[in-house]
Amino acid sequence: MPAARTKATQTGSDSGPGAAHRGPATVSRRLLLRGGAAAAGALVAGTAAGLVGCSSGPALVCRHQRTGEEYARLPLEAGSRITHSWVHSIERSRWTDTFEYDGESLRLVATKFKEYGAGMPLDEGTVRLEDGWVSIEDIDREFEAVRWIHSHRVDYRIGIDGDEDLLDPLALPDREPLELRPL
Repeated sequence: MPAARTKATQTGSDSGPGAAHRGPATVSRRLLLRGGAAAAGALVAGTAAGLVGCSSGPALVCRHQRTGEEYARLPLEAGSRITHSWVHSIERSRWTDTFEYDGESLRLVATKFKEYGAGMPLDEGTVRLEDGWVSIEDIDREFEAVRWIHSHRVDYRIGIDGDEDLLDPLALPDREPLELRPL
């Protein structure tokens, strides 16, 4: 079982993808409420001291697809399960993709959603209907990164090993192409 995680190291500014990095990230009121003033102070102090990205092991990095601006860095280890979920804009129900980090890349291993429709895999994994949810498991599709257009309107959640409170999705830029990539 992977070790306990710390909150994300916020690393970017929130002034858009074309903005140059202007030093330590600002701490949002939401982060203060979630993590407490002491945790937020430690985050700012660590960033100011130049410690961002100085972890000794692999990390899951959330960054802009085009500019490479980094918004968060989360510790990662082989066997970790990463969830990427959102509320579907048409169905109004949560979709969750589960990836496993194999030490080098991400492998899509499962997905869960309410309605089966266009674009969904037909010939991958084991499909089950359980409590009104379609669950496809035993998928084995490799991804170098998980890419999406971020929106503040669909309740994105990014988690590692069941902890979905590692990264504040409202602190990420709205309507911008983002990615999660193991480094």
